[in-house]
Amino acid sequence: MRKRYASTGLTELEGQVLSVLWRKQPTTTYQIRRSFARSPTNDLALSQGSIYPVIDRLKKKGLVRATSLAGARKAENLTCTPTGLEAVRRWVCDVTPQLPDDPLRSRVLSLAALSHAERGQWVNAARAAVLSELAQVDEFAEANPGDVFELAHDNARSSLLARLRWLDRVETKIASLTFR
Repeated sequence: MRKRYASTGLTELEGQVLSVLWRKQPTTTYQIRRSFARSPTNDLALSQGSIYPVIDRLKKKGLVRATSLAGARKAENLTCTPTGLEAVRRWVCDVTPQLPDDPLRSRVLSLAALSHAERGQWVNAARAAVLSELAQVDEFAEANPGDVFELAHDNARSSLLARLRWLDRVETKIASLTFR
């Protein structure tokens, strides 16, 4: 079960979807899904099978209004209701401390399963993955100018650079660590 924020009753995914919907309204479910797919900083999976249930839940909560698009089969224009905008505002302000998911942090706990050479290969592969993500973040920033995108880019870039510094420390330490 995903954590729901007390202030909004929304999961993180629902809050992010509602936020994108509010910024792009009027919009369609397909356009929201494409926004998530284009963002290099979003780590939430948003497949066709998961977006529709999220939108349905937001509609049932009265946060989203849907109107049929003329001539479009099953397509709807989505907008935030006033209650939806209030939920976005509360979601933005809910900065409850929560350690973000980090698959590298989770994997480093099991480095003992690897040989010394494999640990070095792991660090190199992790570093390459972070550098690739950094390039994607920079490319996305160039294609999406604007103050709020600059702030998001700065956060993503800073996090990735910190992860690279952490990998440098991991590489130094794994040579001298005793694994059990």
